[in-house]
Amino acid sequence: MLNKICCVFILVIINSHARSISEEFRSKEIFVVNDTIQIDSISIQKEGFKILDQGKKEVIPKSEYKIDFTTSHLIIDKTKYRKIIIEYYRYPDFLTKTYVPFDKGLIVANSQCTGKLYSETTNKKNNEFIFLDGLQTSGFITRGVTTGNNQNAVTNATLDLTLSGKLSDKVGIRANIFDTNFPLQQEGYSQNITDFDRIFIELYNKNWNIRGGDLNLSNKSTYFLNFEKQVSGLEVGAKYGKDLNAKFSGAIVRGRFSVFDFVGSEGNQGPYKIYGTNNESAIIMVEGSERVFVNGVVIEKGENKDYIIDYNLAEIKFNTTYPITNDMRIRIEFQYADRNYTRFITYGKTEYKNTSFSVAGFFYNENDVKNQPVQQNLTDTQKEILTNAGNNSDKMTVQSAFIDEFSINKIQYKKILRGTKEIFEYTTDDGGEVYTVTFTNVGENKGDYRVNETIALGTIYKYVGENLGDFNPVVKLSAPTKLQILALNSTFKPSEKIQLSTELAISDNDQNLFSVIDDQENKKIATKVKWEQQIVNKTWNISGKLNYKFIQDKFQTVQRFQTVEFNRDWNLENRIGNQSELGASIIFNNKKRIKIAYDFQYLTFSNNFSGYRQVIEAKIKKEKVDFWLNASQLSNMSTLRDGSFYKVKSKIKRSFNRSWAGLAVNFESNQRKLSGTNYFDSLSHRFNEVEEVYGIGDSVKVFAKIGFNYRTNDSIKSNVFKQINKRKTFYLKTKLIQNKRTNLSVYANFRMTDNEFEKNEIALNSRVIYNQHFFKNFLTLETLYETTSGNLARQDFVYIETEPGQGYYIWNDYNKDGKQQFDEFEVAQFQDQAIYLRVALPNIRFIPTQCLNYKQSITLNPQRWEVSKGIRKLISHFFNNGYFSINNEQEKKEKGFWWNPYKIKTSNLLSLSYSVRNNFYYNRNLQRYSWVYTYGKSKNKQQFSVGSQESTSLIHQLNFQHKLTLFCAFETQGVYSESRLQTENLVNRNYHIKTKEIRPKLTFFYNKDHKLSFFYNFKKKENFDYGTEKLELQKLGLSYFLFSSKNQLKIDVAISSNKFSGKINTPVSYQMLEGLQVGNNYTWNLFWNQKLTSMLNLSLNYFGRKSQEINTIHSGAVQLKAIF
Repeated sequence: MLNKICCVFILVIINSHARSISEEFRSKEIFVVNDTIQIDSISIQKEGFKILDQGKKEVIPKSEYKIDFTTSHLIIDKTKYRKIIIEYYRYPDFLTKTYVPFDKGLIVANSQCTGKLYSETTNKKNNEFIFLDGLQTSGFITRGVTTGNNQNAVTNATLDLTLSGKLSDKVGIRANIFDTNFPLQQEGYSQNITDFDRIFIELYNKNWNIRGGDLNLSNKSTYFLNFEKQVSGLEVGAKYGKDLNAKFSGAIVRGRFSVFDFVGSEGNQGPYKIYGTNNESAIIMVEGSERVFVNGVVIEKGENKDYIIDYNLAEIKFNTTYPITNDMRIRIEFQYADRNYTRFITYGKTEYKNTSFSVAGFFYNENDVKNQPVQQNLTDTQKEILTNAGNNSDKMTVQSAFIDEFSINKIQYKKILRGTKEIFEYTTDDGGEVYTVTFTNVGENKGDYRVNETIALGTIYKYVGENLGDFNPVVKLSAPTKLQILALNSTFKPSEKIQLSTELAISDNDQNLFSVIDDQENKKIATKVKWEQQIVNKTWNISGKLNYKFIQDKFQTVQRFQTVEFNRDWNLENRIGNQSELGASIIFNNKKRIKIAYDFQYLTFSNNFSGYRQVIEAKIKKEKVDFWLNASQLSNMSTLRDGSFYKVKSKIKRSFNRSWAGLAVNFESNQRKLSGTNYFDSLSHRFNEVEEVYGIGDSVKVFAKIGFNYRTNDSIKSNVFKQINKRKTFYLKTKLIQNKRTNLSVYANFRMTDNEFEKNEIALNSRVIYNQHFFKNFLTLETLYETTSGNLARQDFVYIETEPGQGYYIWNDYNKDGKQQFDEFEVAQFQDQAIYLRVALPNIRFIPTQCLNYKQSITLNPQRWEVSKGIRKLISHFFNNGYFSINNEQEKKEKGFWWNPYKIKTSNLLSLSYSVRNNFYYNRNLQRYSWVYTYGKSKNKQQFSVGSQESTSLIHQLNFQHKLTLFCAFETQGVYSESRLQTENLVNRNYHIKTKEIRPKLTFFYNKDHKLSFFYNFKKKENFDYGTEKLELQKLGLSYFLFSSKNQLKIDVAISSNKFSGKINTPVSYQMLEGLQVGNNYTWNLFWNQKLTSMLNLSLNYFGRKSQEINTIHSGAVQLKAIF
């Protein structure tokens, strides 16, 4: 057991991680005939699994398919993807072969002469230790080094291990260990990989457990200390007999808890930007930490649920089937990465519980280490500011500007006088003092600066006048904080029908560990007492509750412990003073049909607020009728306002044999008056809502539901209630057909809002899904049509430098001025040149849009006729698959909708993704006289801060493949294509390139393990409309491939001759030359993989290139990989 534990913990601390291609690597080209594909005969690894669209040469998103790694089953849309390339790793033989305790060949037949069957040499089993024996494992460890004469050496490391099993008869283990260089996406970014992954190792038995790594720390056993946090640390739990248990945790906090509230916009599905506690826009949310509430009701995340969320950009978008209106109060509770200080958390609980009595103690401590700042380096002056600020965050700001050395690749400013005021102005002049300045968003019209423009280096700000902007040249300091909570609760049950519960909590909330000012406000208490009693007879269960809560002013907890809409329900604006709440309730419950509850609550905040609230809730079910009611009445008085608030929500449903009908009535009236006057407060409101619905079917499989909703909203105008709008909503939700051949579902929601004081609004959300198989799958149709409204961001981004080979972009200084401009960054053609990443900035500028999404695929598959004769036999050699997709966003207008997906040539078009592709096959999947003709056309339009960008492409491609003999095959490819790029402001990037290309290839097979190919490529390019550049390329090369059970070898050598006329060192020339130089270019690469043992693989990857005016460039990587 000791050996096993040591091995596991050694794996955790190993810092050797890099990917390599082993002998278990496989790459398969598959024609997708059926939706379900058997990839391999054994289980495959999730690490390194990738599917590419053979036509587009792009990685297919994970959302487009389902994969079962255990059974090697892939489910993918056969109409959308006709030919795919699957890259994956098999599990090594030692994991997949069959193990038996003895050789069956030693068994002999039963006979009379076996009495003396023995051997003079005794077979002894060696006492051999087998690595991780007895545990279920999957994963790998790699270490690698990449280097070259055009880049520095870069080490790569990866550890990905999942294991479970028994270390002994009493001790089990489970672990998920993952550590790697985070796979940054071309358009993405992250602060830390631990914001996303779950990494842990746990030892356990029936009485204790120890878990280290990522923890989901939560407590639902108390009222005041109710929380859930994602942390990284150590957790220990133990049970002592049946009645006593304890748990202790110590960890580093992964995120900071925050709440963001906003009101939805009519007909706007998003995305909506989510801000941090201090109005930060550049935040990264901790994945899975959010809870989203709409009008106090929690909703679900998912493509087919209510919303989706982008954790990197902190943006939420609501799905088409969850329409958003301006009556929706939306709250998001979440954690986001906060690295101002090293922050630790300790949490412990001890609980004793038997049949009649329980008592528990809880301790929570979360504090920053004030002498260990992470993202801010505090000077002595800044520490003094924090010391004098106390708990007042408005005093925690400092000037951000400091004198710096001039750099052409930095955004810098100079000081100038505007009247009598010194301001900062962007400069590129190296004369005089220059400043590096950080600007902070201080709120709308609370600052003096606004965003002027975004360039490749970042954002430039401009002075616009005092309190006319949103930004100031200041930095808001973050003070280290501490929060400690001690909670005790107990429950006493003198009988089965009586229960007494108590809870006491003490909080110590220090909002500034640098300062002793206001420390007298740190420690506060809260308490709760509840009495419950039940009266039961054969028909009714009557229960009563009496409770009292006292919460001292400024008592602080980890997360919200009251209801989501507590403030709204009580007409609270600012909670000032000690809170006292007295409540009494009684519930009548007929176990079969009726439940009625009445609740009375009385709430005070010292002498500032008092109010009482009555709530009645009823649920009645009688035969085929269901009735539900929730009604409340509030009367409140405060030093500023008095109010009365009435709310009613009710529903009734009548079921018939195959249908149902329902009616819902909602009502609110909140009358708030200024104290001592007869004047209404501006937040007074009133609405009435009626909804009718009728449905057919079982509401799950095949059904249709149609409804109508009518709502009026009243607000205060000239101190009287006046109607401000009325809304009519018509909606339809159906699943009309669902069987093996047909699937048809329709959703539509149409709203008309008549506003009295603003322009009228209309909104439409719709989705139609139709899938149909005709004539035993001879013809397959798949259709998606969707309309909605939302926002489109004018995306800002910057380029940041990273390690060579770790990025995606190259910077070409086209104008030789040493400055980085947007039009000088290109996608790197060679890995050693990829030293820049494009990082998306938080979106703060959105354009309202109307969106339309339409997808259509048509497949003709006569291959089932291949066993027929005559004309059907001939037709069976053909196969055709067509796919059309369009997703466009138009600028939203006051009236009208965008119905026609093909109408894209309009001035209102802001974003477009348009694609048409058709593949026509002859002898598909065969090696003799196999033809495929491909037609493709695409158009894309995007909005950036530097202006819009529109690209179009057209392609005609003919492929031919034929196996001449058993040892020789010929294939060729002819291509005619056009590509066009039009930018709004970067005109030097505009081009219209026409390309003609032919690529013959001859391959010789020595045997199944050896293959030698000779290839030739002739390509002619010409730039029309925007220039006169021309290119004639000839490329000649050979490729050798060796594959065996223990090693792989691949060698490619090519020479390219580029005859180019036109301007050199421009974006257009870079695109046409594809990163190569004018004249002769030589490229060669070698890949070698060697299986050292059943678990270890060594690989070498080398690439070299040489041009006439450039020295030879070498780059290579060596990697060692252990697979479990």
